[in-house]
Amino acid sequence: MDKLFERFRGQQMVRRTIIMLIAVIIMGMGVGFFMHAAMGSDPFSTLNLGVSSKLNLSFGVWQAIFNAILLVIIVFVDRSKLGIGTIGNMLLVGFSADIMSGLLANILPPASELGIISRVLLTVLGVLMQLVGCSFYVTCDLGMAPYDCISYIVPERTKIPFHWWRILIDVICVGTGFACGAAIGIGTLMMAFGTGPLLPIFNKYLAASVVGRKMEK
Repeated sequence: MDKLFERFRGQQMVRRTIIMLIAVIIMGMGVGFFMHAAMGSDPFSTLNLGVSSKLNLSFGVWQAIFNAILLVIIVFVDRSKLGIGTIGNMLLVGFSADIMSGLLANILPPASELGIISRVLLTVLGVLMQLVGCSFYVTCDLGMAPYDCISYIVPERTKIPFHWWRILIDVICVGTGFACGAAIGIGTLMMAFGTGPLLPIFNKYLAASVVGRKMEK
């Protein structure tokens, strides 16, 4: 019986790992759609796009570096939220965004030649991919990226609700990225003010049933 239980747990872990890897790749692809639509990006990507342009580094390379810096901080604050999902997010999101952006550049006209409707559709698709991907990778409970760790650690240790704290740090990222030259737009605002309220809903009613995990909130 014990061997059967261990086998089941092993299969569940493999399943959750596969879902997590697909989820973070989808998140990166969503960033790629944002980049091509040129109507803003998610807050963390806006920050990294702005800083990477100042440092003359690719988005993927700088995001990996900055995540490593945040990771060191999280290790000292609350390492319980770290795991294989942390590594997957740190390495795959930025580079998936670079690849997706390159593919779109080869098959679609640049943003300056696209109509406003096409750009809005690309942006909305990017928003959905980001939210769905983030929901699945968080629900898999295999570790979070440092930025998402911060989103959960502070509400858990204070009386600040998750959605308000997430909006606050997202706005700070947007402001910093904009100051460094990153473009902001409708996509940025949708992510900055929508992630906090919508992510718990996506977790509970979409990702939880697929991953096979009950959500407390």
